[in-house]
Amino acid sequence: MNTLTSPSSRRLRELPGVRLLKRPYRWLKTYSSPEGANTRKLMALRNRHQGRRGVILGNGPSLRVEDLDRLAGEVTFASNKIFLAFPETSWRPTYYSVSDILVAQNNREEINDLRLTKIFGSSVRGVFPDRDDILWLRERNAPEQRFSEDCAECVYGGFSVVYYQLQLAFHLGIREVYLIGMDFNFSVPAGTGQMSVHGEVLKSEGEVNHFHRDYRKPGETWTMPRLDKQREAFSCAREAFERHGGEVSNASRSTKLEVFPKVSFDAQFPGP
Repeated sequence: MNTLTSPSSRRLRELPGVRLLKRPYRWLKTYSSPEGANTRKLMALRNRHQGRRGVILGNGPSLRVEDLDRLAGEVTFASNKIFLAFPETSWRPTYYSVSDILVAQNNREEINDLRLTKIFGSSVRGVFPDRDDILWLRERNAPEQRFSEDCAECVYGGFSVVYYQLQLAFHLGIREVYLIGMDFNFSVPAGTGQMSVHGEVLKSEGEVNHFHRDYRKPGETWTMPRLDKQREAFSCAREAFERHGGEVSNASRSTKLEVFPKVSFDAQFPGP
């Protein structure tokens, strides 16, 4: 009898300890490496909001600060300079993220001061000190666009922090997602000829692309938006959600993003 394929050998290989030894890297990463605590926290978040709906906020001009109070009680995901809205609303996001290196560098102090649950892409890890309120998503590149269903393992870049948050929402068990403030339309100045880890560096000539007049001041650097790549990533996200019986809808008041079905913000989130 071949001892490697005998019933007793198969039973041995299926014992929990033996299964872990078959995947030593995952075991070390989860339990023994310095990354272990971060990984365990991400694993503990899996399906935390199962059965709930989620709202992911873009920061486009169509985002109205007065709409944010309607999101009280919802599971919400916000990013970047959403904190500019905080003086005018009591609403705060459930989760806050940054993934772009220039946004992180330009707003380090303000972001450090936020008292929110922060989940950031690993490419900005060098900008911020490790703190208990920050979880790190391991960013992974792939030749073709992919969607991670397990954020404790990794997330895939989609040239947008919203793509990270779609993967995070899925990891949290959310299968009904609404996007707001996703105008998907940018006025782009001439390039500087410089590159960051996320793409070509631009220099702001004044704010026209976001919900707040002070969002990006003249001279502030930012990354060239790759709407073509974002569109590919969002298509991948739509397929992933629909494959599991879920749906992502675009409830932005004004938008050129056609990947997701459009719905009315007022119908989904009626005011008082």
